[in-house]
Amino acid sequence: MATSPQSPRPPAPPQPPRSGSHSLVIVILLVALIIVVGGVGVWVGMRVLSNAVSVYVDKGGGGKKEVSIKTPLGSLEVNQGVNEASLGLPIYPGATPLKEGDSATVNIDIANEAKVRVLAGKFETRDSLEKVVAFYHDRLGSQVTSFKEKDEEGKTVFEIKDDNQQKVVALKSDGNKTVIELVRIAAGKPEAN
Repeated sequence: MATSPQSPRPPAPPQPPRSGSHSLVIVILLVALIIVVGGVGVWVGMRVLSNAVSVYVDKGGGGKKEVSIKTPLGSLEVNQGVNEASLGLPIYPGATPLKEGDSATVNIDIANEAKVRVLAGKFETRDSLEKVVAFYHDRLGSQVTSFKEKDEEGKTVFEIKDDNQQKVVALKSDGNKTVIELVRIAAGKPEAN
């Protein structure tokens, strides 16, 4: 018996290239490149900032601290303690600072922009609230632009506002003493003390 010859099989079509594996490699390389470039950018930025920013802390005599931070964009200075001349407000005679750290001057200077100076002091006296209120009525007189006998917090508040600054005297009875809060906020060029 004769066998019929088998017809030749057509060759198998070639396998299509596996594009998914190449795409995955390309995506992984791109992510790695982004991470490396981002890391280098952060490192360079930190180096530039560390050379352009200076921080100075001084623990001066009398327990007063001074901190100043200077950057190309501006500066910030914090000094503990205030006095009557810098506040531009009278400190009640015999009043003592409430506690360390409750009085400070903060100067904010944004390069070529705004300058703000905030001074705040907290004091206490054994004198009655009525006696302290009478003192500030007499001393501040016609400068006062707003007076509240009692605000939301139960404080007696004197306010003095003009174009470049605001001053506030807030008084509150605390048991057998009166707490005096003095604040001055000035905008524009820093003033000499």
